[in-house]
Amino acid sequence: MTETVQGASFSTPQDPPIRAGREAWDAGAGFYLIMVLIASALIVVGFLPSFYLKSVIQAPTPPLTLLTVTHGVVFSAWLVLFIAQASLIAARRPAPHRQLGMLGVILFGAMISLGVSTAITAGRLGHTPPAAPPALAFMALPLSAMAGALVLVGAALWNRRRSDWHKRLMLAALISMTGPGVHRILVPLGLAEQAITLVFVTAYVLLAVAMAYDFKVGRRIHPAYHLAATVFVAVNVVVVWAFTSPAWMDFAKAITAS
Repeated sequence: MTETVQGASFSTPQDPPIRAGREAWDAGAGFYLIMVLIASALIVVGFLPSFYLKSVIQAPTPPLTLLTVTHGVVFSAWLVLFIAQASLIAARRPAPHRQLGMLGVILFGAMISLGVSTAITAGRLGHTPPAAPPALAFMALPLSAMAGALVLVGAALWNRRRSDWHKRLMLAALISMTGPGVHRILVPLGLAEQAITLVFVTAYVLLAVAMAYDFKVGRRIHPAYHLAATVFVAVNVVVVWAFTSPAWMDFAKAITAS
């Protein structure tokens, strides 16, 4: 059974898959596109000095390597595709959105694999942002964030025929990946000491905005966001634990030893 309230549809766990077609997408698709653009902007702006415009700005960051360039290119391609798919839904064109889905899965898988390799390599080389914990401890932040994003995207793919779940989980996954960009924005602003905390705060604020929109439109918060909030908190807890945990340090040394 699907309950429709003021244009927003919410499905109970027992519902059958929502039918494909224009009727499967609510009138609030424009809101999701705006949220996608905001999250994407945080990522792109954060990486302007160290990646996109590095040759122009000459930022004092670690040099780009084949691994980091490949990771950046694949991540950028996935981000462009994400925006394109959100735009197609806002334009009420779900068919090409679905047709691009497999490409998105492939790019996301490649991006996560390259991201893990990049994080481990940075830990091995001792690369860490200003005022951050030691490199091996800091490595917990990108690895945990990618694990959280993987859970959310996996759940979104599992619910790909239930648009109300799928779009919210994918938005939450993108929000969870804004951390590196936000961190790189905050450090030049003199907020290096508070940057890690503000990375989590920014993600929570963006998720809260999405929840508030749900409540405004449907007078309830969709359970997909409850799952997303749980993942966000779990990542936060793991990172805080890892920054001071001897067990994490032993694990980090083991995976960076080769």
